[in-house]
Amino acid sequence: MGETVRAAGVRAARQQRASDWATVKAFLDEWSPEPFVAIVKPIQSAGSDDVFKCCSEEEVRVAFDRINGAINGLGVVNEGVLVQEFLDGPEFVVGSVSRDGVHKVVALWEYDKRAANGQFNVYFGTYFRRPTGPVPDALLAYARSVLDALQIVNGPGHMEVKMTSTGPCLVEVGSRCHGGEGTWQPVALECVGYSQVGATLDVYVNPSAFDALPLVPGGGTLRKFGAEIDIVAYRDGVVTEIPGAVVVRTLPSFRKMELAVQPGTAIKKTVDCFTRPASVLLLHDDEATLLADVASIRGLERDGMFTFRD
Repeated sequence: MGETVRAAGVRAARQQRASDWATVKAFLDEWSPEPFVAIVKPIQSAGSDDVFKCCSEEEVRVAFDRINGAINGLGVVNEGVLVQEFLDGPEFVVGSVSRDGVHKVVALWEYDKRAANGQFNVYFGTYFRRPTGPVPDALLAYARSVLDALQIVNGPGHMEVKMTSTGPCLVEVGSRCHGGEGTWQPVALECVGYSQVGATLDVYVNPSAFDALPLVPGGGTLRKFGAEIDIVAYRDGVVTEIPGAVVVRTLPSFRKMELAVQPGTAIKKTVDCFTRPASVLLLHDDEATLLADVASIRGLERDGMFTFRD
């Protein structure tokens, strides 16, 4: 997809797909990144599974050997790896639905990814963002150019874009709805009154309803502020109790909590979506209240969310 986007004259990340080290070595020698920062990841996986940020050729080789031929988080054998330039800046999700080439952005999300537990890009949350202002304007214009380049004419698009210091650049896009088992839908519904799922159905069964949707989420205005917060575990162990869940459910913006663990089960330090022990949906009329609740959750992660067997 990246090469198709590039061929259309739209910015794309520098990259090389390879199943042998000689190809990777030749790519790095020709590229000569300065400073040396490269991303190495599986060609097909999900949830930040085995995504490595490498700062030397030696680190790229270690990542390549770990990924190539291994079974990934989706249960698929990695037949090669993808080596890409590192894109600096925050990462956004542009959720779109298209009908006959008319692209409507139905959601703009921002990932909160940070370093934790030795991994550089752990998910801490996903926030529903206002679609207005210089940064959203640039993201949405870029996203539409990518959809055109890839000839996504009808149906949904789930696009991840980095807003780098030199402008937006594609991470990837799938011609599908936002994933995550659809846990994000209540946030979208309360923030703008509709979701990507409903808009996709309208493309095929109710075109007039799709035509009535604005070009940007909520026509540029949010009804509420919302986020899906990922709980980060900072230690391995067997959980005996989850006292933090009781506290989280009392927060003013609380809507729902999804627990992937129960007392008696073992958890690992969070390094990707597959090791996330829980998530929380937050929604509120007041953004400051929502952010205060996020701060409370972050404190519980460090002390009070779980108790462990000695």
